[in-house]
Amino acid sequence: MAGGEAISSERETGVGSDVELVPIAELVLKGSPRSAGEDAEHARALAELDSEAELPPIVVQRGTNRVIDGIHRVRAARLRGEWAIRARYFDGDDAGAFVLAVESNVRHGLPLSLADRKSAARRILREHPGWSNRAVASVVGLSPKTVGALREQHGAQVTEVRIGRDGRVRPVSAASGRERAREILLRDPTSSLRTVSAAAGVSPGTVRSVRMQLTGQATAVVPEQRAGEQRAGEQRAGEQRAGEQRATAQRVTAQRAAEQRAASPKQNPDPRRARGPAPRPAGPDRTGAMLRALRSDPSLRFNESGRLLLSVLAVAAMDANTRERLVGDLPDHCVDFVAELAEASGQAWQELARRLAERRSATADPN
Repeated sequence: MAGGEAISSERETGVGSDVELVPIAELVLKGSPRSAGEDAEHARALAELDSEAELPPIVVQRGTNRVIDGIHRVRAARLRGEWAIRARYFDGDDAGAFVLAVESNVRHGLPLSLADRKSAARRILREHPGWSNRAVASVVGLSPKTVGALREQHGAQVTEVRIGRDGRVRPVSAASGRERAREILLRDPTSSLRTVSAAAGVSPGTVRSVRMQLTGQATAVVPEQRAGEQRAGEQRAGEQRAGEQRATAQRVTAQRAAEQRAASPKQNPDPRRARGPAPRPAGPDRTGAMLRALRSDPSLRFNESGRLLLSVLAVAAMDANTRERLVGDLPDHCVDFVAELAEASGQAWQELARRLAERRSATADPN
């Protein structure tokens, strides 16, 4: 079943296919998701569309005779002077009837107001706390982000798993799913990403992350446990990169100073070349300081290759918060592609570093 239709289709199976003629006097017109009640003008317009044509069947909850979908059609039938209206029965509880009423009014007929849709979302979150934000959003016509904010504002019941729009049950936290993926990969390292993903209930991207940790002989731990370790690792890596960048800057400065001393004053050396890179300022952000120094170097700013290098270095120098935001905002269906491109980019940077190291060695040792 296609994503986004599973929950809707499951509800609609409670609506019978048989159409019956129901006396209007026996119908209950209460419990509508519209806080302002019916729109008299809309009902009058329906009544005047075609006085001889039958109105589409309404949906009525069996046992209560409460109208779930079609209150304006009932009002239109009364304006026409009719005593009965065609209807299909819904077999389900009040919570299911309310969800169907909201979804029906969102998909067709007179749309619900924003306030009514938010009110409906709050009630659905209370009655169906296990539904995911996307599942609720697909019913009430709001964004998943808005539903998530409503869930936090009103303290909806917290559940360990949630039901998605496709009807599949997924854990709210990836911790248990990551651990299951780790156990599967330890038993069978040759398992494909999609096989482990289906068995562990996590995305292929999460399986890839766990596999990379195991390949590097790192323990697959949950993000909450890993946060401190990750920060410490990033700090060590940052210090190492800063040390390498300082050494590189020092070598470049020494090389230019030697060239300046060897040049005769009569040769009128290029003043841009004599300037050299800007001095490295003190501070913890060595990567940013080195990038600013390179940006101020005219020999890079005033040629196409230099500007290209500065632009890609700016992307590579993003901080940890920016990386985490990019990872968190990335849609699930893009994770695999972006991960492979990032790996390829990392290999390209390693090759560039190797080539630069060869050039540095050749410059230091001309023999």
